[in-house]
Amino acid sequence: MEIHIFGAIFAAVVTTVAPVNAFGPPGPPGMPPKGTVMLGVGGSDLGPVDFDELTGATHDIHLVTTAWDEGREDGWTRALIERFRQALRGDYRLMVHIGPMTHDGEEGRSPGEVARGVADQYLLDLGRIVNESGQYLYVRPPGEMNGSWSPWSAFDADGAPRDADHAALQYRRAFIRIAEIVRGGSVAQIDRRLVAQGMPPLDTDDVHLPRSGRVALVWNPQSQGSPNVRGNQPADYYPGRAWVDYVANDMYAQRRRAAWATNEAFYEQYATQHPYMMAEWAPWELDDPAFVTRMFDWVATHPRTVALIYYHGTGDHTFHLTHKPDSLAAYRRGAAAPRYRCPALSSWTAACVEP
Repeated sequence: MEIHIFGAIFAAVVTTVAPVNAFGPPGPPGMPPKGTVMLGVGGSDLGPVDFDELTGATHDIHLVTTAWDEGREDGWTRALIERFRQALRGDYRLMVHIGPMTHDGEEGRSPGEVARGVADQYLLDLGRIVNESGQYLYVRPPGEMNGSWSPWSAFDADGAPRDADHAALQYRRAFIRIAEIVRGGSVAQIDRRLVAQGMPPLDTDDVHLPRSGRVALVWNPQSQGSPNVRGNQPADYYPGRAWVDYVANDMYAQRRRAAWATNEAFYEQYATQHPYMMAEWAPWELDDPAFVTRMFDWVATHPRTVALIYYHGTGDHTFHLTHKPDSLAAYRRGAAAPRYRCPALSSWTAACVEP
């Protein structure tokens, strides 16, 4: 019941901003206007409103991770409704990372199970909620899948391959299935595309899935496999251009070292096909203003980059800018550049509007 009441509130707001959105930017849903870059913050320790106050900059995206709550009847409702309310009040967008693990740290479903449709009802609920919200929203299926720490990786840390349900092929199929569901549309057409990719049709009696046209898919591996073995590179998990709206990388400076070379190669490989995001980045533990400055400099010279999302963290101080005064000062300087200034770019609006 709550989702329908909330959906009515969303519909009213969408109506009021329709003139602003009438001529949105080209490209996939959620693109910022040409020449601008969205700032964001990840984790639950600080949302965009508080992070704005800390940094003196406006943050357009909040990256949140939701645990795999398939067993809970109101799993997606419980996980997202309040998040949508907060985004509405704070005037920012959500990026929802589908966490592959349950609250107790166990794998929810394997990519093979998702590809076979075992979790369809769970994902159909997700598609309904995100499309009925009416907001611009980025859906990030399990990220860093080519890192052995991910339960959706095809390899263990020692390079040994996992079982067939965790093969890279199954990740690609699971991503495609998630993309088809959350984008919505004709079930008959979706089923034809799924069958063409070697998967069963959707487990639903619906003939049409909710479709707002404002939901985008983010494909987010690490720029190099860990373990760095054949078959565990980003390309092995790439589901195909038709199902990816944005390509993203996660990048951290550990002991003042970061994987700049592999990030550059990853950008060169995919940014000609998709807009590029830095979906997570931060100095790891150490106060490292040089890394922060270099990141802003890198964005300035890579024009296909459309989002830069600082991972402030959840539950500890490893990435907190509040504990890195020099990095915070460097962040404030970098975020002051004109490319990050886009008044009124929000969960509802698609264009910069002068206040």
